[in-house]
Amino acid sequence: TGSTAPQLFTLSKLPASHISTLLHLDAINERNRPTEPLKKPELAPFFLPTLDGVDRTFVNPDKPKDTPGLPQAAVALLAAASALEEEEEGTGPKAKRARARRLQQQGLGAHSTLCALLRAAETHLAPAEDDGAGGPDGGLRDGPQTAAAVAAVSEYLLGLGPSSLDLEVRAVGEEPGGRTLGLMLRYLQRQLRTRRDVELVQALLQLLLRLHSEALASAPALLPALLALRREQQAGWDELQEPI
Repeated sequence: TGSTAPQLFTLSKLPASHISTLLHLDAINERNRPTEPLKKPELAPFFLPTLDGVDRTFVNPDKPKDTPGLPQAAVALLAAASALEEEEEGTGPKAKRARARRLQQQGLGAHSTLCALLRAAETHLAPAEDDGAGGPDGGLRDGPQTAAAVAAVSEYLLGLGPSSLDLEVRAVGEEPGGRTLGLMLRYLQRQLRTRRDVELVQALLQLLLRLHSEALASAPALLPALLALRREQQAGWDELQEPI
C-alpha cells in the first residue's frame, strides 16, 4: 500500500466491512447481546484455537507463545527498545523494580502491544524541535530508522481485527500524563502526512477522539500534538478538494 508519489493518497487492503465494524462496534455488541443467560451445552463442540487478526490463522502448538502472530518488524522494534532500556538502566534488582513500577502505572496499557510499540518508537515519533511544538510543520522526524519504526506500528495495526483494534485504542489513554496518547497522535499525524492507509487512519482518529475526548481536553501538554494533527488533517482535505 505504499505511495507511488508523495501527492497520492493510498488505502489499506482492509475490506470496507472491517472499517465499518470498527466504527460501530459498540452498537454491534449491544445488538448481539443475548436476551437470556448463556447456558453451558451438555456436549461442548470442538473448536480449533485461532489467532486474532483479519485472516483466520490456527494456533500452532509447536510455536512459542511469547508473541503469537506478531509481525517480525514489530518484534524487532520491541527487542531493540528493550535492549536499549537495559543498556541505559542496567539489569540489576533496582532497575527491575523501577521498570515494574512503570508497568504498574501504565494500567491497561502495560498489557497493550500497541502501547509497547508506540513507546518503543518514541524517539522517532517525538517532535524534531525541542520547543515541543515541532515548528510550523509539526517537526516530524525523517530517515530510514524512523520509517521502519512507524511501518512496524502500521503493520501490527493492519493485522488486527476490529475488536482487537478497539481494545488497543482504549488502552492508549490509560497511562497517566497522556504519554502514550501523545505518541498515538504523533503516529496519526505522520500517517496523514505520508497519505498512507487513509481510511484506517481516519477510523482510528475518530475512535481515538470518541474514547479519549476528556483526556485530550484536560491535558495541556497534548495541545501541540493536537494542533499539528489538525493541520495535517486540514491540509489533506484541502488537497482532496482541489480536483473537485
